[in-house]
Amino acid sequence: MTPAIDIAVLGGRLTESLDLLRSTYTPNPHGPGGGWYHELATPDPGSTATALGLMSFVESGQSFEHFDDGLAFLAARQSRSRDVRIDGGWATKTSMERPVVEATAWIARFLARGRCGLKEGAPDLARAYRWLTANQNPDGGWGSLRGCPSRVWLTCLALRALVHLNPYAREVTRGVEWLMAHRVAAGTVWGEVPGGGPKVTHTAFALLTLAEARPEWTDRFLAAYDWLEHELTNSPDDPYAWIETYNVHPAPTGPRATWRLALWHYGRPIAMAALLRHPRGTPAAVVCGSFATVTAVGVRDSPWSEAPGGGTSLWSVWWCAEALSELMRYPLARPGDAVVWLPDAVVVQRAHARNKPLNELISMPPRRRLRRLAARHWAAFLLSGVVAFGLTGVAANVWEWRDFWLGLIFPTVLIPIQEARTRRQGDQPR
Repeated sequence: MTPAIDIAVLGGRLTESLDLLRSTYTPNPHGPGGGWYHELATPDPGSTATALGLMSFVESGQSFEHFDDGLAFLAARQSRSRDVRIDGGWATKTSMERPVVEATAWIARFLARGRCGLKEGAPDLARAYRWLTANQNPDGGWGSLRGCPSRVWLTCLALRALVHLNPYAREVTRGVEWLMAHRVAAGTVWGEVPGGGPKVTHTAFALLTLAEARPEWTDRFLAAYDWLEHELTNSPDDPYAWIETYNVHPAPTGPRATWRLALWHYGRPIAMAALLRHPRGTPAAVVCGSFATVTAVGVRDSPWSEAPGGGTSLWSVWWCAEALSELMRYPLARPGDAVVWLPDAVVVQRAHARNKPLNELISMPPRRRLRRLAARHWAAFLLSGVVAFGLTGVAANVWEWRDFWLGLIFPTVLIPIQEARTRRQGDQPR
């Protein structure tokens, strides 16, 4: 079966995701604005979930009637302090009001993607930028905050925010160097932490990050893209949905307070978005198979609805919406390609296949191929049938050889007529 993306299904799932977010938005019961908690059934907004909910509308190119209220909620939650490692960041509900990368990077990325830097009532994006740079570890990576061990996912989060704030910052260069230096599996892919085993989610997220931070380096990661494609080919469903948990010690020299933080991962949509950037061209079968998995059921019945009590998590909605938005924006034609407009179809002929006839590039089912062959060479098929029928009659003594040869005259005349007509029509596929 030829890989295909149904744009109607793609648009329908995006609309369904945004409709779900509209229906679960709640005002903040403790102050200004409103938003979402990651468990969408919980009417107590959180900072990260609110940023992701608003960014879903930004990435989809849709307006949202409570957009300014969401910004007001985030502005009220932004930390204020004389300490540059605290001022300008955002905390999670489990980080004891201490700003962490897990929240600040997502919110800063949203504000940059939504171009909210100068919008009245929005959070202070310059202070968020300073928080991220001040909390980079000396090794170039990021942990939850400065001094915590650098992790692959958190470094990618910080880089994806900084690339949209200041792609030329020294911190971006150092962060990219840290990612490059902490690959696993013979320096090919990425794991959860330096020295850990390879992970689909972390490899895909690192590739997405590097495609934004260093788009000119794409060819350097062919082995990682090939590994990711191989992993998804062998996993038709999504066994990559999991929660990465770890402890955070914010004050190693003081009281040993410990936080337990969690990152929600959904490998299939993240990997699908990453493979759209494959240097050798998008692996159509894998991407279309991932698309079918992501859109197989509605958002409310998502197989990734892992919130306690069976409700839908905003994380599952976000990762699916982001991947589908990436697919909606995907440029079908690339430099060097040829675009062929036909009456009922548009064909993008890749640069490496420009000299091949279109009928060699367009695969079709065997039955359809046989019908097309019969339509093009019907006279030859007719002659073959007459010959077979005539020989059978001669062998059975139904008629003489003379009758057999006379019967071949009419179809033999038809063959040059049909071939001349085919040449006039050209060899264009219909």
